[in-house]
Order: sequence, then C-alpha cells, then structure tokens
Amino acid sequence: MMDKDDMATGGASKEKSSSQKLTRILIGLTALLVILIMVLGWLLYDRKQEAIKLAEVTSEKFELIREFEDLSHEYELLRTDNDSMNAQLEARREEIEGLIDELNRTRINNAATINQYRQELGTLRDVLKSYIVQVDSLNQDNIRLRQENVEVRQQAARFETQLQQEREIKEDLSARVELGSRLIIENLAASPLNRRGREISRIGRTEQVQVCFTLKRNAIADPGMREVYIRIKRPDQLVLATSADNIMMIDDEPHVYTASRQINYENIDIDACIYYDDDGSMIPGTYIVEVYTEGYKLGSTEFSLR
Repeated sequence: MMDKDDMATGGASKEKSSSQKLTRILIGLTALLVILIMVLGWLLYDRKQEAIKLAEVTSEKFELIREFEDLSHEYELLRTDNDSMNAQLEARREEIEGLIDELNRTRINNAATINQYRQELGTLRDVLKSYIVQVDSLNQDNIRLRQENVEVRQQAARFETQLQQEREIKEDLSARVELGSRLIIENLAASPLNRRGREISRIGRTEQVQVCFTLKRNAIADPGMREVYIRIKRPDQLVLATSADNIMMIDDEPHVYTASRQINYENIDIDACIYYDDDGSMIPGTYIVEVYTEGYKLGSTEFSLR
C-alpha cells in the first residue's frame, strides 16, 4: 500500500501534466488565431487594393467616354460642301458613337482594356487631324471657285485681250532678245512688316510684305519701262493676289501674281521695292517669294511667319 507521501507526489505529478497540456493547447490556439488574423488581414488588404484599382479603372472609363463624346462632337462640326467627304466624316462619327455605347455596356476591370480603347481614341484623333487639313483645303478651293465664278464672264474678255497682247509681246521679244540681255537682280529680300514698318515674324501683327531688290546694270539690255511682278506663295502653295485680274504670262501660260510695279530701267543699278498688303489671307509657315519680268524669273527668296 502507498503511504500518504507517495499519494501526494502522484497527485502533484498528474496536476503538472494536465497544466502542461493545457498550456500547449493555449499556445496552439493562440498561434492559430494569429495565423487567421494575418490571413484575414491579407485578404482585406487585397480586397482593398482591388477596390482601389477598380475605382481607378472606372474613373478612367468615364473619362474615356467623355473624350470620345468630345471627339464625336468635333467630327460633327467638321463639314464641307463635298458629299463624299461628309460621308466619310459621318462614318467615323458613327464609329465613335459605337465605341461609346460599347464602353457604357462593358464592365471594365483592368488597365489593359482601358489602354486598348485609349489607343483607338488616339488613332481617331490622328484621323481627325488629316480630315481637318483636307476639309480646309476643300473649303479654300470652294471659296476661290465661287469668287472666280462671280467674275468669270467679265474677266474672260479682259483675259483674252491680255493673253493676246502678252503673246504678241512674247513673239516680238523672242525675235530680238537673247539670254544675255535679260535683267539680273541682286540683294533680293522679303520682309513681313507691322503697321509701323518694322520687320516682324508674328502673323497676327503683319500688315504688309515688303519685297526689295537691286536691278543690276546690263549694258546689252534695252532701257525703258519694265513691269516687275512678285508671286508670294503661302505654305499650302496658294498664291496671294490683290485682284482677280492679276494674271501674267510665263512660257505662254497664264499665272497668278501677287503685285507688280513699273520700273524705268536705264542700264544702271536700281534699288526697288514692291509691297503686298495683307487682307487676312496669310497663314503661319514658310512663304516663297518669286520675282518675274517679261515672262522669266529673276530670282526667289523665302520668309517665315509663326
């Protein structure tokens, strides 16, 4: 039989073992709880990041829709008298409206899809720029044609008379004038001027263009009055003109000129200038200025406006 001391010792041992088991259980539960908390925290963080990305993508989607709507309005405003061009513009606008409907119906949840639509937006903007250039060219041509049609009957008789006179002059000169007797110019310079006569480069302040040169001495050239013409070509190759009657002959073909001046050539160096007053037709870019007399070109130069 066990005495009281042995019984006490056994009871203490059992109590200690139970306490250790309980401690291990608590530690295990605590570790499991920590792991669960970490997993839940990671899941919440991940959900939050997804929500942020979705909000950003949604915001970009609505911004894209607004940009597409603005672009559609720009296509709608771009119109011309050319039916074929208008049909192309309308087809592009309908394409944009289809993309807007598609965006409104589609649930977008990633940046890659947004980028695809943004690339499509960029392409349509580039196409619009090319149409603007074409429409502007067509409108300018239509304006010019309408202006010519108004004056065509009156101008036809004058032009025919002038054409005949220029041909007679050409035939007479070609019989007696050799290449060496042609006039020569130096120091050719074209300068845009403001209202105070100062040289400038900004189109908004341009009042006139001054074209100056020196007619050089040529001992074998016939003295007398010379009609000297200038042609100022815009960056889009349209020749500026002060009148619909400004027609000169080059190689038996009529050409529009900008302005002219009669100069009394006396076989000595003569400094002269010819002016063109801007009527609002000038545009930014580089202009080519050519000087002619008696059907041949004396020289050319350039100037730029911004």
